[in-house]
Amino acid sequence: MIEGRGIIESVEIARQKVEGLGGVFKSNYAFKDIIFVPRKETYNLTDDFLRVRVLSKNNWNTKNVILVRKKTEFQKIGKIDKVALRKEFDTEKEALNFIEKELGKDFDFGFEFSRQGWQYQLGKNRVFIEDIEKYRPSLEIEADNEQELKDLFTKLQVKKQVKQSMPEVMKNLLK
Repeated sequence: MIEGRGIIESVEIARQKVEGLGGVFKSNYAFKDIIFVPRKETYNLTDDFLRVRVLSKNNWNTKNVILVRKKTEFQKIGKIDKVALRKEFDTEKEALNFIEKELGKDFDFGFEFSRQGWQYQLGKNRVFIEDIEKYRPSLEIEADNEQELKDLFTKLQVKKQVKQSMPEVMKNLLK
């Protein structure tokens, strides 16, 4: 599985294009991401980040709060995420308490941002079209391989591939 994010013209145009290719609408969602940054002078949130995702609207089979630590490896096209830690909680407070107790010596609160999105199934691939707070319309594709990802970027008229994790993009944007 490989993933890739790209900048698009608009949410509506992307939704029309995905549906025109036979994409099946699965759900819409909304959530807030709380990003924690490593306690060291220099860091890159594309290489390693800790996130609490607080879901306010979804139909996914998870609890409403998900803690994830990811390490991302970018390829020529797309990226591969390695999940180092994943835990689900009933409340945001439970997740924050866990971080304070178990990871507080390594991470500090950094920032937060929210997004809303629309999930589609397009053949074996998943497409997430998103409107991210203080950012541009974008989409993320989960594909089997780089060629499928590249083909979908072309078919969906992705303007530019994003070569950083969203936490790194937002860190630089919110400075």
